[in-house]
Amino acid sequence: MLFGALVFGYGLLLVPSSVLGGVWIAAIGLSLALSGVFATERVGKRFARSAAARRKFSLAFAVLAVVLLVAFAAINGASFESAAIERSG
Repeated sequence: MLFGALVFGYGLLLVPSSVLGGVWIAAIGLSLALSGVFATERVGKRFARSAAARRKFSLAFAVLAVVLLVAFAAINGASFESAAIERSG
């Protein structure tokens, strides 16, 4: 949960230099933070969720964070490679 909050904050810090990249990283952090939040028993009691439902929510947000991270790496890797090709050509 704390790591997700740190990643979210880092994404917000990146917004002035790259809006899309900063928001994307903030979304990854938010997904990680929500994954941690839904894993806690306190949230389960607050929203009347069973342990199985909390695990599903937590896993769903963790998978979303991984998907966003892989997509971010793939898109940035492709744009970095195309920039390198354009410069050398």
